[in-house]
Amino acid sequence: MDKITIITFAVPGKAALRGLMMANSLRTFGGDLCESPIWWLVPESRDNFSNLTRRELKRLKIHIHPIRINSEVMKFPFGAKVAAAAQAESTAVGLTESLAWLDLDNIILSQPDELLLTPGKSLAYRPVHHRLIGPTWGEPLDPFWELIHTSCQVPPDRQFQMVTHTGEKIQPYFNAGTFVTRPENGLLALWQDTFLDLYQQPLYQDWYQKSDLYTIFIHQAIFTGVILAKLSLQELQLLSPKINYPLHLHDD
Repeated sequence: MDKITIITFAVPGKAALRGLMMANSLRTFGGDLCESPIWWLVPESRDNFSNLTRRELKRLKIHIHPIRINSEVMKFPFGAKVAAAAQAESTAVGLTESLAWLDLDNIILSQPDELLLTPGKSLAYRPVHHRLIGPTWGEPLDPFWELIHTSCQVPPDRQFQMVTHTGEKIQPYFNAGTFVTRPENGLLALWQDTFLDLYQQPLYQDWYQKSDLYTIFIHQAIFTGVILAKLSLQELQLLSPKINYPLHLHDD
């Protein structure tokens, strides 16, 4: 069984170029983990990579995993990510100890040992880059986050302080761009099921009308609710700030 498998969502074009850069960085700088499997999760309708890209896929030992995504989910911001993650999880059971989601814009500069889950841990995570719609630490949950917690059945004892990459103190709000989980736990299947159940409900659509940020980040808010509902605090493994470091926010 592999120690860790890297998964990401990819389609032809600039996304594929970023994915090739990320894969090349792992193969070059990944040390003992440089040969870890890399899976590209690709919609069946978008598997039309150029011959040059396919040569690079072969050279970098990237495995294409076709996925089926409902057209309505595909149109919704980051809906494809949720579906892709769940399908990868179901495939990975029994093949790998840890499943690491890395968005395509990640670059690996040294052996990524932090991505290996330690015994007893079920999820390795980073907080969000900056707060935006996130819940502020020390204040009651706003109505949006009350809705998330109620919908996902989050127990009241799951609150703790996070610090964003830009230094803001927040209540739990997990970044869905980089995380590591154990496929046998079924966390990503639960994420998909909960997302599909909630994202089109009228109460949530009301929030989409208030700000596009709620539309863009509802997948991440539901991800947070699912984690807090399913996992105890003792099962969570905080990754250091060098993981998923946001270069575009360096000045902040």
